[in-house]
Amino acid sequence: MKYNVAAFGALLSVLSLPLAAEAQVFEVIHPEATKGGFELEILSGVVLDDVDQGDERTAYEFALSYSPTNFWKTTLALEIVNTNGENGEVEGFEFENILLLPFGNRHNDDHASSFGIESVGLYFALEVPDEGGIDSGALEIGPLVEISLGRLETVTNVFLEIPFEGEENEAVSYAFQARYPVYKKFSAGFEAYGEFENAFEGNTEDEHFIGPALFTEFDLGNGRVLEPRLAVLFGLNEDTPDATASLNLELKF
Repeated sequence: MKYNVAAFGALLSVLSLPLAAEAQVFEVIHPEATKGGFELEILSGVVLDDVDQGDERTAYEFALSYSPTNFWKTTLALEIVNTNGENGEVEGFEFENILLLPFGNRHNDDHASSFGIESVGLYFALEVPDEGGIDSGALEIGPLVEISLGRLETVTNVFLEIPFEGEENEAVSYAFQARYPVYKKFSAGFEAYGEFENAFEGNTEDEHFIGPALFTEFDLGNGRVLEPRLAVLFGLNEDTPDATASLNLELKF
C-alpha cells in the first residue's frame, strides 16, 4: 500500500512542475461502455518549454461520462486553459458519444484468443467554443479500434473535424496508444498524436507528438477504480512544443 501511495504521489507531482507554446490535453479514447457506469475524468497538459506572455501554458479538461447501455457512452466536458501572465479561462465545451459496433472479441463469449480486434466503436462529438458559441463550433467523427497482440494492447483513433463556419476547413487528427503490463497493475508503453489542419486544401498545417507513457490503477472499493496515466510527449515538428507533460486521472464508479 505504501508503494501504491508513493507512486500515486509521483503521478500527481507533474501538476506542480514549473509552468513553462499552445497547451492542450491528450487522450486516447477507448471503445468501451459498461451499462450504468459513470466516469469522472480530469485531463491536464503542461507545456515544458518557455512560454511567451499571452501564450497558453496549461490546459485542463473536466469530463463526466455515463453509459445508459453496454453499447453507448455519453460525455459532457469542460475545457479550461491558462495563459502565461493571466488567469484561467473557459475555452469551450464538448458533448461526446461512443457507439460500440457489434463485433470484436468482446462480443464473443466463447473467444479464448488474446490476439485480434477486441472492440470497435464510432465516436462523434459536438465542439462548442466559448468564444463564438455553437456557430463557431465543429462536429468530430471517426472510428475507435482496440487490438490485442498477446499482452500488448493497442488503441487507435482517427477523427475528421467538420467546422460549422463555411470559411473554416476540415481537419484530420489521430491518436495511438500501445501498452504492455510490466508489474502487477502497472503498464508501460507509448502514445502518438497528430493533426492535419486544412487536410484537403493542399496547404496542410500539421503537428505531431510522441512519447512514453505509464499506466496504473487503484481499487478504491465499493466498485470505484482510479486509473492514472502519465505521459511526456515530444513535438516532432516546428509547429509543436518541444515537450509536454500530460497527466490524466479517470475515476470509474
